[in-house]
Amino acid sequence: MKNKITRIVLILFITLTTGIFAQDMSQLKKANISDLTDEQIATYWQSIQSKGYSMAQLETLAKVQGVSTSQMSEFKRRVQDLPTDITKKNIKGKEGTNNLEVSDKIDIFGLNGKENKSDFTENEDLLFGYDFFNNPNISFTPNINVAVPQNYQLGPGDSLVIDLWGATEVTYESTINSQGAVKFEGIGLVYVSGLTLGKASEKIISKLKKKHGGIGASNNSYNKIHTNVTLSKIRTVQVNIIGEVKVPGTYSLVSLSTVLNALYASGGPTKKGTFRDVKLVRNGKTIANFDIYKYLLTGSQEGNLKLQDQDVLLIGPYKNLVTVKGAVKRPGIYELKDQENLENLMNFFGGFTPEAYTELLVIERVNGKQREVKEVELENAKNFFIHGGDQLIVEEIVDKYSNRIVLEGAVFRPGNYELTDGMTLKSLLEKAEGITEEAFMSRGLIVRSKDDTNKINIAFSVSDILSGKSNEVLQAKDKIRIFNKDELREKQTITIQGAVNKPQTFEFVNNLQIEDLIAMSGGLTEGADANVVSISRRLKDGSFKTLSENFTISSEKNLELNNGNPFHLEPFDIINVRYLKGYVAQKTVVVKGEVKYQGNYVLSDKNERISDLVYRAGGVTIYAYLKGATLIRKKNNESDKKQLELLQEINAKDSITKSDKLIEKKDGFKIGIDLDKIINKGGAGSDIDLFLEEGDELLIPSEKQTVEVRGEVLSPSLVQFKPGKSLKNYISNSGGYSQKAKRNKIFVLYSNGDIKTVKNFLFFKSYPKLEPGAVIFVPTKAESQKMSTQEILGITTSIGTLGILIKTLSN
Repeated sequence: MKNKITRIVLILFITLTTGIFAQDMSQLKKANISDLTDEQIATYWQSIQSKGYSMAQLETLAKVQGVSTSQMSEFKRRVQDLPTDITKKNIKGKEGTNNLEVSDKIDIFGLNGKENKSDFTENEDLLFGYDFFNNPNISFTPNINVAVPQNYQLGPGDSLVIDLWGATEVTYESTINSQGAVKFEGIGLVYVSGLTLGKASEKIISKLKKKHGGIGASNNSYNKIHTNVTLSKIRTVQVNIIGEVKVPGTYSLVSLSTVLNALYASGGPTKKGTFRDVKLVRNGKTIANFDIYKYLLTGSQEGNLKLQDQDVLLIGPYKNLVTVKGAVKRPGIYELKDQENLENLMNFFGGFTPEAYTELLVIERVNGKQREVKEVELENAKNFFIHGGDQLIVEEIVDKYSNRIVLEGAVFRPGNYELTDGMTLKSLLEKAEGITEEAFMSRGLIVRSKDDTNKINIAFSVSDILSGKSNEVLQAKDKIRIFNKDELREKQTITIQGAVNKPQTFEFVNNLQIEDLIAMSGGLTEGADANVVSISRRLKDGSFKTLSENFTISSEKNLELNNGNPFHLEPFDIINVRYLKGYVAQKTVVVKGEVKYQGNYVLSDKNERISDLVYRAGGVTIYAYLKGATLIRKKNNESDKKQLELLQEINAKDSITKSDKLIEKKDGFKIGIDLDKIINKGGAGSDIDLFLEEGDELLIPSEKQTVEVRGEVLSPSLVQFKPGKSLKNYISNSGGYSQKAKRNKIFVLYSNGDIKTVKNFLFFKSYPKLEPGAVIFVPTKAESQKMSTQEILGITTSIGTLGILIKTLSN
């Protein structure tokens, strides 16, 4: 009984493997149908139906496996008796305690082993020919929409159409029955099975002549009837594919299919299968052997025959696998037949790359006991036979030149040159089309290799070489360097600063005048004083006391030529164009918020203060919240940037979340001010009434009614402000602290930009008082580093050792 049950489960396995995935055979064989639940039976049946198979097709597969009709009926009964609610469910593959999981492993039709992922090697993708059957961009489905050739052999299932036109127009259509005949009205049966389409057409037309005499009439006769016999539907053939193939089973293929079409439909050979000897078995005899390598490399169709009903494709295990590595065109794993040689293998991998060392090929071989190395000269490749497990390693040539010399520097054609017999330095320079105008003539260098490790330097005069006073015979691997004059001196520059439109540094050129440099820098600004131009010049007298020589001259404001008394600049001069005495550009400040006249204001003098700006803006409105007023001042120097970076670093250590960062990279800083005291309590003109600077913004908000709580609280939120309400109350209104809250680092940001923190004294804490518009920040604790198991063991071991030591000493 157990064997019968196993057979039924095997049928289920075959049906599923005919699709895209397969069942794990080892689990299926352990299954017992009586132990399977209705849900599991439904899962199998739904899987079968999802692949397009009917119960009738399943019964056919059962007969192929030798399962009797009565045995199959038991499975049919279980399916028919399934409750309606179960069959409607979308049952998952992992439901039920005894369910057989669908795995990614593919069993080879129960004949050979499975292709397990664990069997794959790191070179699995290099197996030649394997990717051909696993490329989704390739399709080898036969095209049934093209005209069927006249030599196509007819069989049961093919449908024929006979068109008659001319004196009469009639169309006959019939399908070849199981006896091999087609039947036409008024003609009877015509046996065509086994005939080619051409022969069958002749036979059918000869029969039709008895009914339609015009078929035999001459072409120019008005009684002439023309005929055409075509194939309207191509029959399918059942082909069994077994052995080391991805998805073995019985396939229904169109009768135009070939061996290659069938292999592609089944996923091709596995990595354990042969690509060199696919057998086509017909009526128990092998009638063809298909070599996939021949097809892939030469396009040979030898053995790629059209399939017939009940044909069997047998894919056996591979012959001899050989690994090819290194400097070859197609590295990979190749299958060779017995008695194939190294030359055959070379044809498979496409030859060597240009960098390959081919004088001596190295092959590693397993001789049954251990590994050994074989050396083969390329000309003997035809006589060296390959064994299974051989590994061909093709090394690249050594990166060395036998006759190269290198010329670099101030020549017209630097680069690598061939060393010829008796080649001299002068002939090399002539070959490089000479030296450039910038070449340094007094000295050049030759770096020469005495051996693989030691080098010597040989200096020469470039001018003497070119004049013929001296010469140098070159040797292999020489490297010649001709210097450029600019390489041997500091780059000469000249700088202009001050009241010009584009202050910058230029490359120095001779005969530059002040006016030239001003024009190069975009001309003078509006406040420039052309009569006061200072020049700082490097000293060359060796004095240690004086740092530079300074000149003050006047320039032509309209940049006209000054040919009478030009002042020529020298390398490294620094020119500074001064501004007119007392010249100051207008400075603008901004006031926004609760004032009568918002907008931009130009400062009237350097002593203008906050109170002056409020007065000029018409004073504050009745809605102004003076305690929240703040002054924003632009960053304008490097110290501001460094201070900002320091504050950000401190802020990062307190782990404020990104969205809650107090200090951000904006164009300015907030300055906390007491505007109420400045304008209402005698503070105008005092130290708290700050002087205004260019770009200052005075912000006067309207009355605030809330306090915002951010950071590590359960519910960050806005809370209504109530006088006298403590900071703890506001945090409580936001859900309280989270587990990550760092309570001793809480701080409050007030509307005017002031910041106050929690103060600690012994066991007591003093919390800042809240005002409308304030923001409470609760930072995050830094994550503590938990000790690893190794650290804990190390500490406990040390403590134990210390205890033993103390006890020993005490005794």
